[in-house]
Amino acid sequence: MILDLREFDEFPARKTIEAGPGALKPFADTIISVDGACVSVDIQKAGEEFYCQAEVTVTATGECARCLTQYQAELVGKTNFIICSDTGETRQRALEDNEEYVFFKGTDLRVDITEPVRQTAILSLSLKPLCDEDCRGLCAQCGQNLNERSCDCVKESTDPRWEGLRDLPSE
Repeated sequence: MILDLREFDEFPARKTIEAGPGALKPFADTIISVDGACVSVDIQKAGEEFYCQAEVTVTATGECARCLTQYQAELVGKTNFIICSDTGETRQRALEDNEEYVFFKGTDLRVDITEPVRQTAILSLSLKPLCDEDCRGLCAQCGQNLNERSCDCVKESTDPRWEGLRDLPSE
């Protein structure tokens, strides 16, 4: 995902970049494929640095953590980063700073913002991605997807770890 800063004569500026399938590789175990991404970037210029605030929307095919079926996920997040030239001085400041930097070579003013977009998508992932909040998951005994149909397995309500307590006399 290339952001070309040469397009702008005045700042602040806004740019929307859209990318199709394959622009981002799957970035988590629960993401099967990335179907597209849209990034809206607000850009401010101060000296030789460009301060960017971006809204990221990534559409992906995910795998449900409960039933293991595929579903369409929309990951939405925000990120801030600074674009500047790749000189020794700015590299050193980037190491000392607590900001996200993206560098361009020489006077090219073209930068690849794929990495900040990828990181934002990762941070917007749910810890337990579900196809639906009411997903019933899989039967622990037979593996039937309980969203599709019920199974006839006998569900034992007692945790087997407590079996030793059954032998104790009750008084």
